[in-house]
Amino acid sequence: MCQDDISECREKKSTMRSMRSIEERGGKMRAVVYGRISTDLQSETSVNEQIRRCKQYVEMKGWTLVDEFSDVGTGMNTERDGFRSMMDRVNEWDVVVAFKLDRFHRSSTNAQQWASDLNDIGKNFVALDIDVDTTSAMGMAVFRIITALNQMEVEVTRERTKMGLQGVKNEGRWVGKPPYGYDSVYKITENDSDKGILQINTAEAEVVLMVFDLHNMGHSLTAIAESLTTAGILTKSQKRRWSTATIGDMIKRKQFYQGVYYDLENEIKRYPWEAILEA
Repeated sequence: MCQDDISECREKKSTMRSMRSIEERGGKMRAVVYGRISTDLQSETSVNEQIRRCKQYVEMKGWTLVDEFSDVGTGMNTERDGFRSMMDRVNEWDVVVAFKLDRFHRSSTNAQQWASDLNDIGKNFVALDIDVDTTSAMGMAVFRIITALNQMEVEVTRERTKMGLQGVKNEGRWVGKPPYGYDSVYKITENDSDKGILQINTAEAEVVLMVFDLHNMGHSLTAIAESLTTAGILTKSQKRRWSTATIGDMIKRKQFYQGVYYDLENEIKRYPWEAILEA
């Protein structure tokens, strides 16, 4: 019984299947090569040059070249004709060679899943740009490290963005499009210091007061939405029909319309602009 963790067990079984298959054919690996450019206008290594270098690698390794595949299009799309054809014929090859790792997949998550799926069926891949060749245990280990680092970078960037937005909110500034009842001061002044600062839109503020009055009188969200639609009042995006979701979002923002928010220390603060509702 295998004493290693599950992923290592799967890898070993996959490698054994691959080795048995190769041995049955006389010990020669069957290879295909893959090339892709994002657009036919983009300045990057041409598909022909990518294919040429991949073929050189296959020849150097002494593998049997089965076929070549190529695409023009984004690596985020997995429905590429050449890539799909290559994967449909996966039983005809043992290893696929590409000039760069991102020729297979732009997303590190997709690349990791694809590599895992290949490994499960005893197939391998080579990325010449980062010297990864999963036909060896070391090559697979290097690939895992690279994809883990890429994913970590994505998570760090996401966390920094989240912290940046939270920092702006903590300073009493609004992030995103102004809610109904307010306009962006920055959009008027184009002064960087006014980013995130709002000012009351008088006409819309009257509607906000009307919505909360109707809500306090026990009217349903549907009834309020129908009342505004019938009155010919336009939404923030200039639509004629109001939805219950829009009214619901407005009600949920009662604290915002009262001009207050809680900072990171959970202390109540006031926005620097005028409130529409009384706190």
